[in-house]
Amino acid sequence: MPLPTRHPQPDGRRRLLRSAGAAALAWAAAGLAGCDQARNLKLRLQGMRVIEERDTQFGRLAVVELDRKRYLAYGPGTEFVFQSVLDLDRPLALAAPYTQLMMLGAVYVPRLGRLAQIGAGAGNMAGYAIRTFPGAEVDAVDIDRHAVELGARHFGLTPNPRLHVHIEDGRRWLAAATTPFDVVMLDAYDDQSIPPALMDASFFALVAERLAPGGVVMQNVYLPIVDTARLLAAMRSAFPEIDVYRVGNSAVLAAHRGPARDPAQLLARARELDAALAPVHPLADSLAHRVTGL
Repeated sequence: MPLPTRHPQPDGRRRLLRSAGAAALAWAAAGLAGCDQARNLKLRLQGMRVIEERDTQFGRLAVVELDRKRYLAYGPGTEFVFQSVLDLDRPLALAAPYTQLMMLGAVYVPRLGRLAQIGAGAGNMAGYAIRTFPGAEVDAVDIDRHAVELGARHFGLTPNPRLHVHIEDGRRWLAAATTPFDVVMLDAYDDQSIPPALMDASFFALVAERLAPGGVVMQNVYLPIVDTARLLAAMRSAFPEIDVYRVGNSAVLAAHRGPARDPAQLLARARELDAALAPVHPLADSLAHRVTGL
């Protein structure tokens, strides 16, 4: 059964938005097992098994496998840009460590009723959220329909009445949304960095307007390629409180309005959710990755 999708109207100009697994080749390996593996992986590109390839308006897209990991990659050849990764031995887990931190949005809100993800890629996080948080409605947005289709074919993204997939420009979709969201996850990148349209003050003002009271925005940041000073300035124009979590070269920013969140209260909430939901990745463990700055 194909996933239900909602397609944009043709408009002649579509910005390239890729899930922020979309960093360089080194990110994909370094985020999983360190820099040595990253160097080795780059040397072993030709040894990857290619499962399926497609030509898209955003470049060549392929599903490839190496060392029991399955990747969705743009530009297969001598260089790859990874968008999503699946551990074939733990298909229900989140293989990229930063994606585990993105789930902390559930800890910041009193109840996770509606979640939106901009930059869904193959749907790893959307699928995990559906499986982990019963009752949550998830809107997964990606501009490339091929990424979503390959996610359904090769990454375990399955239809669910609580999952709504939108093939659309992320900012335009959010501007048209009418339902408030408890959590907005931002994970969209182009070939260079976060697209300018998704890291200016007006965009974060829009995100703030779409959040329910007490809501939180979770922003993934691949540190080697993002102008963090510019990003933080734009975010703080709408969200005075930003907590930082870091793993390797990736950071996740939890931004919200209102008073600062007490770490002890966040930990108590995480333990409560862990006890009730038994998630694959305990939320209390992810809270331990909090740092004082980028």
